[in-house]
Amino acid sequence: MSDIQDAIPADRFLLMQLARENPWALEALMRRHESRVYQFIYNLVKSAEQAEEITQDIFIKLWASRDELSHIESLPAWLYTVSRNRARNALKERASRYIREENYAATLDAEVDGEAEIHYREMRHVMADFVDTLPPRRRTIFRLKTEEGLTTEEIGRQLNISPHTVKNQLSQSYLTLRRLMRESAYSLFWTTVLINDFLTKL
Repeated sequence: MSDIQDAIPADRFLLMQLARENPWALEALMRRHESRVYQFIYNLVKSAEQAEEITQDIFIKLWASRDELSHIESLPAWLYTVSRNRARNALKERASRYIREENYAATLDAEVDGEAEIHYREMRHVMADFVDTLPPRRRTIFRLKTEEGLTTEEIGRQLNISPHTVKNQLSQSYLTLRRLMRESAYSLFWTTVLINDFLTKL
């Protein structure tokens, strides 16, 4: 009990010295209270970096408010109140920032998905136009592969041609399509998506 009573006059004396702009008084107050302030804030915010930053801000505030604090009855109580408020504000800001980032990410994803869908539809139109330009037999093979999902062997049996011929015809279609995509200035990514979508497992 005597230690607490001794600490209060000491804090008051240091606050008076602080009001006289004696920097050693701030240093003495920091030595006395800084570790407890830091630990209290850390227990709330669970971040060493943020706890250290808030602790420094509080003692900067103590110095900035030195003319107003000499009458304080209990510096620990003042530090507790300021620390609690700063920690709560930091947690609110962290939560708000998280929500803003989540909303931004969702918006960005929606925009990217929307653009991707537009590009994909455009590429499908290019694909449809491309199919119409193929020679009749190659067009038939290509459609059996891409639209009906038949294997090379199944196409060969249906058209009474060898699987090797089917594969060559599909390869020629693939090369023509790839050249068309490049000439149309579409990205390699979308070319790859469509090629893989339509011409896998040759």
